[in-house]
Amino acid sequence: MGAAITLLGGCAAFTSTTNVAADAAATISHGISKASRASTNASVTDPDVPRYAQAVEFVGSQRDQLQREAAQGGGEHVDTLAQLLDTSDSTPLGPWLQTHYQQVFGADRDATAVVDDISARRS
Repeated sequence: MGAAITLLGGCAAFTSTTNVAADAAATISHGISKASRASTNASVTDPDVPRYAQAVEFVGSQRDQLQREAAQGGGEHVDTLAQLLDTSDSTPLGPWLQTHYQQVFGADRDATAVVDDISARRS
């Protein structure tokens, strides 16, 4: 009986490990799928474009880091936002955000307002 319990305990551990691995694979697959869909849309000219929604989501979820880098004039988060927005302005986004920091990240501005402002001012 003790051997059966030990074997069943091992099966539970194996099943748990397998479920964790499957969940991780699904998460990675979802991220790759979103990234590949994002790379097929060339600009953010229409609010219905998936890249616009991704840019808004990115600003909403990464706002603290984005604001810190914008104040410094650049960084990884600013570079990612620039790729999502794919604006036609030749000036790098980091220095532009640093110059326009107060207008872009002013009080009570939500992620949509930030993305709209950057898109409007840089297009």
